[in-house]
Amino acid sequence: MASVEMLRLHDGRMLSAWKWPGTGPGTLVVLHGLLDSAEGWTCVCEHVSARSIVFDLPGFGSSDAPTRGSIAGYARDVAEGLEMLGVESFVLVGHSLGGAIAAALAELMPDRVRALLLLAPAGFGRIHLAETVSVPGVRNVAQAGLPLVLSSRMAVTAAYMTMVTSGRHPEREIVDRVTDRGGALVDGAREGTRAVAESGRSRDAFHRRRVDYDGPVYAVWGDRDRLVPVSHRRGVKVAFPHARIQIWPGMGHHAVRERFDDLLAVVHAAVTDARAVPAQPPGTAPDIHRARSRAKHAGARGPRL
Repeated sequence: MASVEMLRLHDGRMLSAWKWPGTGPGTLVVLHGLLDSAEGWTCVCEHVSARSIVFDLPGFGSSDAPTRGSIAGYARDVAEGLEMLGVESFVLVGHSLGGAIAAALAELMPDRVRALLLLAPAGFGRIHLAETVSVPGVRNVAQAGLPLVLSSRMAVTAAYMTMVTSGRHPEREIVDRVTDRGGALVDGAREGTRAVAESGRSRDAFHRRRVDYDGPVYAVWGDRDRLVPVSHRRGVKVAFPHARIQIWPGMGHHAVRERFDDLLAVVHAAVTDARAVPAQPPGTAPDIHRARSRAKHAGARGPRL
């Protein structure tokens, strides 16, 4: 069972951290993607034996929005939160927007990050959709219509199936998390999109230089990702020449939903031995439902890693 701690940052904003105590050694820190929250990683953290911490990134979940979205700013907020929680060493996982923030955080505190796992990370190439939505005129129109879109179950479902997964329906709790907050997500979405757009076109972008982090780096992409193109893996190689990259066939942008068992195996390997992440997807289970089905028949919540 997770506990939630509200952390007051130096500027007075609140940062929410979800914490699972775990039963084994090591600490896992997770940074979620755009429009997601720490709650979306519950199913992963409940199956990992390590102590797990997932932050609601600024503007999402219960965390206050940033003054202005930037990858470096998000990373500083998370670093401040980790200091308050007394976290000294950890394996860092970042998905999408959270992947860009994770890369910045690894560079900010390289001696504390034991291994870096990037899941379809933003920040390693230009994302033209984010740049278009961030243009002032377009941004105003999008911001005006976004509360209605985010409050519509039909619109959220359609967008998820079209852009996030390769036609796979979202679970009900995913749609509930978005539509229940609706308009409250607008500021976070605007600033997160701005941060993604700027991270791709900046002169100091990750894909234009080597990032100052020499620990183990693993990146995972789906070959059907429509949000963060798999071609951005080349940017990861520029930033982290030593990175090991996996391309998972048939997957879109959401490994938690689409390749749950495979994702658990990779996270488990990174937590237990930062050098032991498999070179190829370790399993064949396509989604979370198969893992949950096994757990149900076993009379438990599922195998703990």
